[in-house]
Amino acid sequence: MVTAYQEIRGDLNTGDIVLFSGKGGISAGIKWGTLSKWSHVGMILNFPEYDFVTVWESTNLDNTIDLDTAIPRKGVQLVPLSARVNGYKGDIAVRKLIGVNQDAMDIGALMQLRKEIAGRKYEESVIELFKAAYDGPLGRNSEDLSSLFCSELVAEAYQRLGLLTEVKPSNEYTPADFSEKRALSLEIGTLGGEILIRDE
Repeated sequence: MVTAYQEIRGDLNTGDIVLFSGKGGISAGIKWGTLSKWSHVGMILNFPEYDFVTVWESTNLDNTIDLDTAIPRKGVQLVPLSARVNGYKGDIAVRKLIGVNQDAMDIGALMQLRKEIAGRKYEESVIELFKAAYDGPLGRNSEDLSSLFCSELVAEAYQRLGLLTEVKPSNEYTPADFSEKRALSLEIGTLGGEILIRDE
């Protein structure tokens, strides 16, 4: 069942997760490699200066204007979620962060992270992407935020907010880890079920 984005928009808060299931070749490879429906993940960030919901993500898409730089660009970007919902070719779901008071999260650390990685490029190393999904020998990554893939950005944000431990490096997470199927364990709160807002 699909919930209209307009119906849920007012209930979305900083820390909520947005999952995307793309239809392109790279998306298919990510889904195959992680045994998941989801190929991309972003995180909701709410700002008082915007009267709309924004999603913070690292992506190779450059078809929407990044609110931080005022230009369309690949890499770390902040965009209106409505633009993604209206222009995305594929399924989209949200997962609400439940049982966490917004004051309990370290928003200051999150804003510091935003400054640190502003303008960073999308991770283009296919090896890095597959090492995140592979946990066997030679599969461990050392953390490097010089360029980021989507789940690395969200995991690092969750670590800075105090929602995830730093035992596992942020670049060891994949979009699948944020899916309902994987039941990611958080330090505080939990992620609710997947609410499908686009079914294509």
